[in-house]
Order: sequence, then structure tokens, then C-alpha cells
Amino acid sequence: MTSYTSRLGIKPNPRLGRLSLRNLLAYSPNLMLWGGASAFGLFVFVEGWPTFQDAIFKKIPIVGSHWNDNTPPEDKPV
Repeated sequence: MTSYTSRLGIKPNPRLGRLSLRNLLAYSPNLMLWGGASAFGLFVFVEGWPTFQDAIFKKIPIVGSHWNDNTPPEDKPV
């Protein structure tokens, strides 16, 4: 005798378009590499801006003193 069920016996995978959890885990090392490279590039680009020097770069524990201005006042432009 055959038994019938009223619902499907499979569990749906959560998806967002073509992106599923399995695909996201497979691409995560690549995404972390590109994210880190873009953050490094951004920090290189904004390294000369005084706002970012005061907010981010001077607060780095070991190398933060590199961005302190030690120029004598008579040598600074007006």
C-alpha cells in the first residue's frame, strides 16, 4: 500500500537571487581579500589628509607618532 504526505519532504535553502549560504561561504576568502585590499588602498589614499591623520592615523599605537607635526613654527606657511 502507498502512503501519501500532504507536504514536501525537502527543506528549502535560504537564497537571495543566486547567492545562497553555500556560495557565500565558498566566496568568503576571496571577498575578505578584496575587502582588505580596498581598505588598504583607501587608507593609502587618505593618508595625507589632516582630518584622517587626526581621527585615525595618530591613534595607531606604535607608528602613530609618524604623523605628528614637528615642524618649527617659523618654517610653516601662513
